[in-house]
Amino acid sequence: MGALWIHDDNKRRPHALLSSGKHSNGFFNASLATSNPDVLHQLCKALLRQVDFSRQLPQMVVGSAMGAVTMAYEIARQLDGKTEAGFTEKVDQLMELKRFSIKRNHKVLVVEDVITTGGTTRKTIDAIERAGGALLPFILTLVNRSDSGQLDGYNIISLIQHHLPIWDADDCPLCRAGSKALRPKDNWDKLNASY
Repeated sequence: MGALWIHDDNKRRPHALLSSGKHSNGFFNASLATSNPDVLHQLCKALLRQVDFSRQLPQMVVGSAMGAVTMAYEIARQLDGKTEAGFTEKVDQLMELKRFSIKRNHKVLVVEDVITTGGTTRKTIDAIERAGGALLPFILTLVNRSDSGQLDGYNIISLIQHHLPIWDADDCPLCRAGSKALRPKDNWDKLNASY
C-alpha cells in the first residue's frame, strides 16, 4: 500500500522529522493502511491471533490520537463486542483521556499503529495509570520500528518488526548532506516527489 517510505540518499529529497523531534531515513505511514476498513479489519485480526486472551480479556482498548484511534475501535470490536474502546489526546506535553473514563482497576489494553521511540505510548500508559486502569502486560502495534521487543517492561507484540535508524538533529547525516527534515504525514507528496 506504499506505507513504508525509505530515503533514497538524494540530498534534494527531504527526510523524516519524527514526532519525538528526531530524524530518520524512513517512515511507516500506517494511516495509508488503517484508513481502509477492510485492510484494518485484516491487520487487527492477524494481530489478535498472536495473543491468548483466555485469562485476561481487556475491558477497554486504548490507543493514542490520531494514529491508533480506528485501531483501538477495531481491536475492541473483534474481541467480544463488550470491550470498550477509547483514545488519548495530546494536551500540552501529556496524553489525556479527555473523552473517556476508565473504571478503577479495569483491565486496559494499549494499542499503537507504529512504535518508534515509545514516547507517545509511554504518555498513553501514564494517562491510563492516572485514571486508575490496570494495564495488560503487553502492547499491540502494527509496526515496531524500535530495536526492542519491550517498552518499560511491557512486551511489544507487532505484525511487523522493522528497525529504522533515528538521529538527533545535530547528528543527522541527511541534514549534513543538505536534505531538509519534514513531518512525513504533512509532506507525503514531497517525500515521494521526483527529484
